[in-house]
Amino acid sequence: MDIEFLRAFGEAALSIFAIVNPIGGLPTFIALTEDTTAQERRRVFRLAGVTALVMICVMAICGRFLLRTVFQIEIPQFAFAGGLLLILIGLRGVLQGPEQRTSVVADEKERHMAQVSLAVTPIASPLLVGPGTIVNVMLIDSQHGRVFALGACVVAFVFVILLLNYAHLLYRLMGRIGALAVGRMMQIFIVAIGVKFCFNAIVELFPGW
Repeated sequence: MDIEFLRAFGEAALSIFAIVNPIGGLPTFIALTEDTTAQERRRVFRLAGVTALVMICVMAICGRFLLRTVFQIEIPQFAFAGGLLLILIGLRGVLQGPEQRTSVVADEKERHMAQVSLAVTPIASPLLVGPGTIVNVMLIDSQHGRVFALGACVVAFVFVILLLNYAHLLYRLMGRIGALAVGRMMQIFIVAIGVKFCFNAIVELFPGW
C-alpha cells in the first residue's frame, strides 16, 4: 500500500465526512431529539449513523449501474453536474445555516417508533446522506473503483457514528456558536470540493483546454 494510495483514500474519506458534516448538523440533531433522554438520543444517533452507512454503501455499489445503464450519462457530465450541486449545497449551508425542528411524541406507546422514524428520516436521510453525499461517493467510485469507495464510506461513517454517539457532550463543550462556526467552515470545504469536480470534468470534456 503506497503513499499515493493512502493519500487518495484519506482525501476520499475526508470529503465524504466533510459533505456529511455531522459537526455542523449538531444544532439540528440536538433540536430534533430535545424531548429524548441522553440514552435514547445516543440510540437514535447510532441507528441514524448505521442507516446512513447502509444507504451510502448501496449507492456506491449500484450507482454506476444506474448512471450508465439506466440514465445513460457519461461520467464527466455527471461529475460537472455533481460539482455544481456540491457548490450549491455548500453555499446554502454557509448562507442559511441549519434548519431546526422539534420532535413531539404524543404518548409512551408511540415513543419508540417515533424515535426509529426520526433516526431514519430526517437524520439519516437527507441530513446525513443527501444528494451531495451520493454524488460524491459515485464520483469516487468512478475514479477509484467500487471497493475503494466502499472503504472510504466505512471509514468516514465510523467517525460520523462515533461523533454522533457523543454529540450531546461535544455540543455542550463547543456551544452552539462553536458548532455553527465549525459547520460553516466545513461548508466552505464542500464548495471547494464542488469546484474541483467541475474543473476536472471540464478538463475531461475539453482536453485541449
